[in-house]
Amino acid sequence: MLQVEMIESILIVSDNQVTTSADGEWYEPGFNIMTPLEIEFPVSDQLVLRIRKRADSTGTTFSNISTNTVSATVTDPTNGRAVPFSVANLDSTHITLTITNSLVMADPVVRIRTMDILIKDSSDDDFLTFRVLVDDQNKPLHYIFVESSDMNQRISSSIQGRSIYLSVKAGSDHYLLFSPYASLKETTLDKANFSYPLNTIFYKRQDSYNNEDYSFSISAYSDTFMKDVVSVMNLPSYNKAGVLLVDRKIYKDITENSVNPYVEINVNGELSGISDTFRINFKI
Repeated sequence: MLQVEMIESILIVSDNQVTTSADGEWYEPGFNIMTPLEIEFPVSDQLVLRIRKRADSTGTTFSNISTNTVSATVTDPTNGRAVPFSVANLDSTHITLTITNSLVMADPVVRIRTMDILIKDSSDDDFLTFRVLVDDQNKPLHYIFVESSDMNQRISSSIQGRSIYLSVKAGSDHYLLFSPYASLKETTLDKANFSYPLNTIFYKRQDSYNNEDYSFSISAYSDTFMKDVVSVMNLPSYNKAGVLLVDRKIYKDITENSVNPYVEINVNGELSGISDTFRINFKI
């Protein structure tokens, strides 16, 4: 039966390659683990794993394997797209699987966080399936801030940041459309992923890797009054983006308290398990 081991992860930092060795533990679902296999890597641009084949019931002897009969597929389960990889013979009983999860190694910006891997030996149809999860936080939130009483002045494409500063105006509600890690832009009904307000303005989210659903919540308030004037939710029938609703009373509260308040939005990836936090700051 096929087994897999983490070898190392590679991270590009300021044009320098930083390599981190893994723990060297072998995994085989149904043999030494009884659950589906998920392997977690730290933030990485390239991952290296090693494959071998158990030949006995005790796991002490191993068969010869080669890339002549062993093949692999690596996909992003959020969109079904292939992820670049290579396989190579290491010695008579080991092959290596090298996955390039950074779309541009020379300038790592977009990293694929969740990958499903299938290893198959055509000589006897033995196979191994597992999922790799890669930590990758500190990416931007893409957002469009709208003054409800003057929607004609809204911007049509998102801007990005992690600690965002928004100016509110007296006498108007506001809302913030936001999308973790992928941009938003206005479009037409036939090309749209969602509309907000419903059936009014249509938006398309950037077609990207890591195209998973998210859940959103407010994890921190700077001031008690903020609990009464802001709320967050997923967009109706679309869980890849959210909306922060801002009541017009916030202008009065900011003025009376002489503060620039904030809330923190927690983002949780439903498939990858990634958890991230963005701060939304308000001023007048």
